[in-house]
Amino acid sequence: MKPFQTSLVRLISGLFLLTTGLLNSVFAIAGGEAGIISVRDQGHFYVGGEMSAPAENGSVQVSNQMFVGYQLPAEKQHSYPLVLVHGGGGQATDWFGTPDGRDGWRDYFVAAGFDVYWVDRPGYGRSPTNVNYGELAESANSSIINFLARSEHWPGDSQDPTDPAIVEWLSSSPPGPYAGDDIAAADISKLLERIGPAILITHSAGAASGWLAANMNPANVAGIIAFEPGASNLIHDIRKGLTFQPPLAADFEPTVDADGCEMQSADAPSQLISYADIPVHLVGSELGLIAGLPCAVKVFEQASVSVTYTYLPDLGFNGNGHFMMAEKNNGEIVKIFIDLADSIP
Repeated sequence: MKPFQTSLVRLISGLFLLTTGLLNSVFAIAGGEAGIISVRDQGHFYVGGEMSAPAENGSVQVSNQMFVGYQLPAEKQHSYPLVLVHGGGGQATDWFGTPDGRDGWRDYFVAAGFDVYWVDRPGYGRSPTNVNYGELAESANSSIINFLARSEHWPGDSQDPTDPAIVEWLSSSPPGPYAGDDIAAADISKLLERIGPAILITHSAGAASGWLAANMNPANVAGIIAFEPGASNLIHDIRKGLTFQPPLAADFEPTVDADGCEMQSADAPSQLISYADIPVHLVGSELGLIAGLPCAVKVFEQASVSVTYTYLPDLGFNGNGHFMMAEKNNGEIVKIFIDLADSIP
């Protein structure tokens, strides 16, 4: 073979190998499971920023701001937008994809025709932290993710601290400090004022800021879907930030019923008046943090709140855990959330 022919063969072979490598890389990270997404608008903005008093040179600082991203489908099919509120130690990217590169729930919601907004609670993700938020927390570590990720559907070995999927999920976990639920709730309320009535979908520790935001701005909360929620017993965890009628006594102490649930007294319990028109849906998995949810249902009902509890094994989904939006069957489970959102009048 002549030299120029040999060079040509090598060039073609090299291009083939390069193309094959690129295609393999694309296929390795390609999603698309949610379907084709067409949007009429997308972008981001900040809410809740508070300006400091001007310095001597007139400059100011901003604090307590919250990042909001959004995608609005080309064909909107639902009356209410969704507001996705991430859990503790995470950020809005929890909704964007899975550790093994599949579509996240954000994509499924947009593909289903929902206007979707997502937030980074103040101190997480793109919402800057602040020296006034407190001491720097201990960095999130893979042991914490191992504990929370236990599942038969985790895309890897959920109990291996060096598992690539664990490390990928851990990579978005900031060390803190966090602004606190009150500030996050106030910012979520400001977002609701801007976009109108919406459905809050909250996860884990993010539920607390959702409960408080709904109390601050009930007219703009069409419903709440809280999965694996923190602060689920409202008379125990965050009652001082909620409006009960009549008000709970300053020295209120819950009573414990026959099932071990901390409740109000059965004699004329106070009502959560801000939640009078807000349906609440609680969702729990088989291996997640759900021990308090049956009691939470009773607390909501006692306070005259419309509440349902969806336990995934009752629908045939066994072995799921706390991060069900990241697990291998996330595309099936998200349909439950779409149906719950559709059920909110």
